[in-house]
Amino acid sequence: MAAAAPPAAQADPPGAAAWWNCFFLFDGSKVREEGDPTRAGICYFSPRQTPLGQQELLCSQVAGVARWMAEISGSPPQLIRLRKLKFAVRVEGSYLWVLGCAADLPDASCRSFLDHLVGLFCFYNGSLPQAYKERRREELDQAWEKYVRHVQHHTSDLHRIFSSLWAVDKTKVDPLLLLKAALILQTCQRALHVLAGCIVYKGLVVSTQLPPGLTAKVLLQEAEDSPEGLPVNGGQLQDQESVQLPLEGSCSPHGVRITPVHLLESEAAALRDSPLEWMARNLGGGPAAASAGITNGPGGAALVRMVLYVHRVRGLVLALLAEEQFAESEGSIEDVYHSSLASLNGLEVHLKETLPKDGPASAKGSYGFAHYDSIQNVLTANFLPASGTQDQHFLRAVSLLHTDFHQLPTVSEITVRNASTAVYACRNAVQETFFQQLGSPLRNSGAPSPRDSAFALPSKAKQKLLKHGVNLL
Repeated sequence: MAAAAPPAAQADPPGAAAWWNCFFLFDGSKVREEGDPTRAGICYFSPRQTPLGQQELLCSQVAGVARWMAEISGSPPQLIRLRKLKFAVRVEGSYLWVLGCAADLPDASCRSFLDHLVGLFCFYNGSLPQAYKERRREELDQAWEKYVRHVQHHTSDLHRIFSSLWAVDKTKVDPLLLLKAALILQTCQRALHVLAGCIVYKGLVVSTQLPPGLTAKVLLQEAEDSPEGLPVNGGQLQDQESVQLPLEGSCSPHGVRITPVHLLESEAAALRDSPLEWMARNLGGGPAAASAGITNGPGGAALVRMVLYVHRVRGLVLALLAEEQFAESEGSIEDVYHSSLASLNGLEVHLKETLPKDGPASAKGSYGFAHYDSIQNVLTANFLPASGTQDQHFLRAVSLLHTDFHQLPTVSEITVRNASTAVYACRNAVQETFFQQLGSPLRNSGAPSPRDSAFALPSKAKQKLLKHGVNLL
């Protein structure tokens, strides 16, 4: 594979992410004979300006490695590493998805971003073979472009390490507002056919009843509906043309959009079995709905057709997943709209007045920290974006420590330091926390001594992070 120059060597498009190298979808069924051109199997390739010859070379080489390893080991590789590049690989039938990332991006993050891209496509388009059979190539290219832009730009340096979601800083929001958001969602669930949802403010999750994977997919709709473009949590705003249209025949009130989506059968079953959904089931949603609208998805898994109700009130978005019948029920749509409109307006005003105007993270004080909740897949930190040398040291340390925790499941605490900074990390079964003391440079080098300032970090972290709702005691 050394013969293939990485696509990133070409001129990058404006705003291209440095960690991103390439992404492509290849259909091996189109290239079976010796004389079949490789280009016939390229369904999509990003960056789009990559010369076709280079696209063909990279696709054929990665596909060849994946096929060879599958023949040798019985299964295709999940990751292919080069000296300055790594490829996350996913094979399903004749289709091959590949995401090329910088070598310093954690392996788990590289694979997670690829899974997220595939998941976004299936969520909004359904079965990939069926989509390529029934829809125009140009339309599907636009869809992939949208998902690529979202993954490239809707993350910060820290979030790329964990592949996590942004959430509001609960220490800066009145608990009554968070309760109000939760009650809005519960009220909406009483409407016929509504299963669960989430509330998002300017890209920050305020309250969600959805598992992390579904919340992440819904965030794409929140981003594309934004009148300001795609929120980047501290980065540049990107204009994004919508590809999905409201369902034909749906009666959508002002500010509301209803979009067809597809869930894995396991995801749909989890939402339908939620205790909070009992009223909708008893009012006629009924078990019969569980067998409706099923198609084949990734890996042969069943996909269940549902709809996504999105109501935007300025920077606030209410997103609800519902059964297909919801789109045809004018009464249910009106019920959800009118029962939540006043509360959403009030919540938006209070959040606008409460949350910092410079984004989800406040200015650093004498320390920096990052706290990752692996159950909710949510990251909390007190700085964004990374701007100085100390920040880069912290990001590098967090990336290495997160990888070490993944590879060493019995390790619960690690402290790393060099002559200028030190970072303390601890974890348990559900969370990881990273802490860096800022201020005057540390003067430590060589083997640590009992007076080494790095040994004071655990106690400082426990003390300082309590006010952020992080209890390390």
